[in-house]
Amino acid sequence: MNVSIVTSSSSLPQLVEGSFFHSEELFRMMELTPGMWPCMAVVCDDNGRVVSNMLACVRRRKSIFPLYILSQGRIYGEGNYRSEITEPEKTPLFALMLDAAMKFMRRKHCFYIEVSDTSRKMFGYRNFRRLNFFPIPWMQIHNSLHSKAPEERLSDKTTHRIQRSYKDGIITREATGTNEIHKLYRLFRAYFRFRKQRFIPDEKMFLLLGESSNGHIYVTVYKDRIIGGSVVVDSQTDSMLWFDVSRKKSHPILHPHLLTVWHAIKETYQRGQDHIHFLNVGLPFRHNRYRDFILRFGGKPVSSYRWFHFSFAPLNKLLSWIYRV
Repeated sequence: MNVSIVTSSSSLPQLVEGSFFHSEELFRMMELTPGMWPCMAVVCDDNGRVVSNMLACVRRRKSIFPLYILSQGRIYGEGNYRSEITEPEKTPLFALMLDAAMKFMRRKHCFYIEVSDTSRKMFGYRNFRRLNFFPIPWMQIHNSLHSKAPEERLSDKTTHRIQRSYKDGIITREATGTNEIHKLYRLFRAYFRFRKQRFIPDEKMFLLLGESSNGHIYVTVYKDRIIGGSVVVDSQTDSMLWFDVSRKKSHPILHPHLLTVWHAIKETYQRGQDHIHFLNVGLPFRHNRYRDFILRFGGKPVSSYRWFHFSFAPLNKLLSWIYRV
């Protein structure tokens, strides 16, 4: 097996189909988005046929730290593999791709690298540890849409709040035109400005997602003003709620966040998807407002890991000791 790194969409071979987060389409979006540098780790067999590929991205963000601009590496999931590749065979292929992606991200001087949303909690454990990654317990939630209609999973209280908000004049729908996407983007930027999980891509990414058949951008509107919205991407038979936001403090009685997430779930169900996953539920603290809010829609919580690696060795060693498992 041979592994290579591709940094230009014009040089991409015929990739393995699978997760949207390791697709040629997302690679091209990242390539066109300011502040993002994608790379695709590609493993080919001796006949030159692609057997697996994994997309990684280096992104720049401003920081309050002395290094005003930081670079961070990001990988969603473990990549795409040909259908005949068995689970035991994935491990060495993943090791090859992770090693190659790490070399690329180190050359870009990433302050830290984050890997999330693997299919299994312990997937790649030895390979991550070999490269001095450390795991932080994380919470994942997904709603099954193939066995029951989403309305059947709601409590009477949640159903009543949704119906009342609609009667009060809230409208939830897909964004129309670049102007609405721009207004929603400004809302995202303002909301995540002081949040820990605060990286928001450049507006160009949202515009490209709005044009994609796999991207869906929804807005929550009240009296012709956007007070919430979400970004959902389809990945084969599953969908992922990537970002969501609302002006819930200025409109508490209207429950805009409830309507925003509910519309994303309902639309995903109507498209015939099997599940919707919530990508940023957060740490599994005993008190997690966002997690408890998402669970109102009848989802299933799953314990997982997010893997991190800091380029500053003493800091990485300290965090590895704190989060030792």
